[in-house]
Amino acid sequence: MTEPQVPAHLEFVFEMRVEFRPERCIFGPLPGGGSQGYTPCSGGTIYGPRLSGKVVPDSGADYAKVRGDGTIIINSHYLLEADDGTKIYINNNGYLVPAKPGEGRIDHGTPQPAYFCFSPTFIVPEGPHDWMSRTLIIGTGSRRSGPDHSIFTYYAVKQTLD
Repeated sequence: MTEPQVPAHLEFVFEMRVEFRPERCIFGPLPGGGSQGYTPCSGGTIYGPRLSGKVVPDSGADYAKVRGDGTIIINSHYLLEADDGTKIYINNNGYLVPAKPGEGRIDHGTPQPAYFCFSPTFIVPEGPHDWMSRTLIIGTGSRRSGPDHSIFTYYAVKQTLD
């Protein structure tokens, strides 16, 4: 049996730098193990071929649930503002799996997770950016320090039509 051809490809749409405030709230243990965290964002920038703009300051946060195995379940909410003034709500859901000691790579002086991927959803008004509300978008992340921020890179899943 041959492997099926994947009738899809990824198209880079934008990258987002989200900066975080130093305040953190972590509580637990939760029933069943793990803990819950809250990290507020202070703002950020968006740049790319399909979207440019900013993360509206103090418009959201990362709500991270840390499971007993160390896997972090990502649930983050922010308000974005495109360069044309359009407001866009983003909800990122995904997973961050910490690297095992001695196995992680270092990027810009910051240890990187073994896995950091998500699938955002958007609420967008009608207009030039409403493609985001009807396109499957996936993303990858990387952590940075000095100051504390993350880089999120987003790709549209495009169907290849024969």
